[in-house]
Amino acid sequence: MARVLGLEQFGLYTLAFATVVLLTVPVSFGLPNLIIRFISKYEVENNNNAIKGLLIRTNQFVFVTTLIIWVIVIINYYLWWKNMNAILVEAIWYGLLLVPLIVLSSIQASILNGLRYVVLGQLSDTIFRNGLLLVGVTIYYVFELKLTPGKAIIIHIIATTISFLLGFFFLKRKLLFKIRNIIPVFYDKEWFKQALPFSITSGIQVIKSKLITYILAIFSSFESVAIFDIALRGASLAAFTLDALNTAIAPYISYTFEKKNMKRLQQILTKTSRIIFIFAVPVVLIFIIGGKPLLVFLFGKEYEASYLPLVILCIGQLVNTATGSVGILLAMTGRQAVFTKVILVSAILNLFLSVPFVMYFDTLGAAIVYSSLMAIQNIYLVFYVKSRLNFNTTIF
Repeated sequence: MARVLGLEQFGLYTLAFATVVLLTVPVSFGLPNLIIRFISKYEVENNNNAIKGLLIRTNQFVFVTTLIIWVIVIINYYLWWKNMNAILVEAIWYGLLLVPLIVLSSIQASILNGLRYVVLGQLSDTIFRNGLLLVGVTIYYVFELKLTPGKAIIIHIIATTISFLLGFFFLKRKLLFKIRNIIPVFYDKEWFKQALPFSITSGIQVIKSKLITYILAIFSSFESVAIFDIALRGASLAAFTLDALNTAIAPYISYTFEKKNMKRLQQILTKTSRIIFIFAVPVVLIFIIGGKPLLVFLFGKEYEASYLPLVILCIGQLVNTATGSVGILLAMTGRQAVFTKVILVSAILNLFLSVPFVMYFDTLGAAIVYSSLMAIQNIYLVFYVKSRLNFNTTIF
């Protein structure tokens, strides 16, 4: 997509999509992690009534909050952002349709993960959707059609809709048929109480990850947004197994913790962290050694400037993978409040440090701040988990 859109247009697309992701925060309300935790819990208890109640409340909440968000965005359009870049505004308008689709797809994947159908959850929510997105962009590239940020968002809508329908098919076969005649039970107070810290945590994480996009757009340029986004996407490949395995082991962490099988839980954490690190090292080495020609080959000469930020971000991701699944461990064992406090401090530091670093060092400064704070945050959490929970999440 970066090659087809070009530097500035890809920067506008990145900014529009970052806005869409931010709008999903109040709609999702931390529900994906809540669902994984409680479905694993209710499965242990064989409480299908509560599972059905949780699914009903989740869909009701998404429907209502989506309508509220749409109304707020429309009001704000007439108040101030209608005079922004026309291409950006168009992409954001289309992106509003993505908000409920992204959240509902994520919730479906979380339900499947909670039931330990991890592959099916990832297949519909990640692999199939990204594959369709790639097909759509490739059609524009092969036939030399003009792709705009708005059209790119439309392709994303189509891909997400189809992947959502696939996820619904999986969910219907694995769960919905089984609970269709069951009377739902609602534990609204407990769910809201538990969802709130999950919501704050996920919200701060999203804001923290997208904050740098807005800082670059305000204090630098749309081109810098594109350059940094390519570096960030490349570095995220080093942590791909971390994200994938975190999704896979989350229900098992919750399940074994509920069963109080701490020895087994430590084995899961140790094996996972070592697998993650083994896969991350060669990716980081490839980018450090051959990152510059690879960027030019994949995206074009104008993205060569992504190389140094890419190297710095890769080093940060290597530390991230070495510390293992510390965040998901805290979330799945009822310690998400601690995780929330740590990432809140990290987000505040990110805001205050990124502005001067971006103003003086542009994308390089953004990469330094991003990587440093990520490494410090994870190292602190490793020591916390070891001292308070007596678990070692690292590769050592």
